[in-house]
Amino acid sequence: MERIPADPALEAQPNFESMVYQGWLNALIDGGATRENAIAQMTEGWRLERQERIDLWQQQVEEDARELQELAEHKKAEKEAEEQEERRKAEKKKPKINDFDSETPVADVIIPHPCKYAIQKIKNMEYMELWYFSPDGCHEAAITSRSTSDSDDAFGFAKVDGIVALKTIASFKASQKALQDHDLSWRQFDLAKTSFLIHIKKNGWPEKHQQALALFFTLITNH
Repeated sequence: MERIPADPALEAQPNFESMVYQGWLNALIDGGATRENAIAQMTEGWRLERQERIDLWQQQVEEDARELQELAEHKKAEKEAEEQEERRKAEKKKPKINDFDSETPVADVIIPHPCKYAIQKIKNMEYMELWYFSPDGCHEAAITSRSTSDSDDAFGFAKVDGIVALKTIASFKASQKALQDHDLSWRQFDLAKTSFLIHIKKNGWPEKHQQALALFFTLITNH
């Protein structure tokens, strides 16, 4: 479609009584129309044709705006991709050194340590009963660890993601004393949840999941 150079809505109505339109006017009069009716027909014809061009103009404006928007988005995406690639290359070249928080105080208490079975479950991001993180569960883990220290170093076969791998026997031995979450006392639950949140953070759980669980425990505690 040929582009319309200007907005037809801005066009003024022609003077159909001028010499420019005299031939058209005379033809209508010769056809039997009065002068007034002939001018009215010419005006209506011009109005209809002008409205068609106004509609086409609006379509043209919308298409131009859409093309400009798509072009701007494409350029923005290209620029962001280039900047991201530059940052990646710069980060790759940057020397690495482990960071630390100088404001972190040295803990004056020992955080209870669950058994290897519970830790392995956490590392695999699997469900684990809170009892394993309670003082009772950690105490049981300490007693069991001392009494079976030799067997803790023994290995067995386990299937991980379809691959058979060696894992320590202690990493898949559940405790017979473990309680389900709904069987915990309020004190056991309150202490276990704190230890659980500490260990999922230490083992790299996503921040989103950590925050969701922390909020979940807070809502239960304040219920």
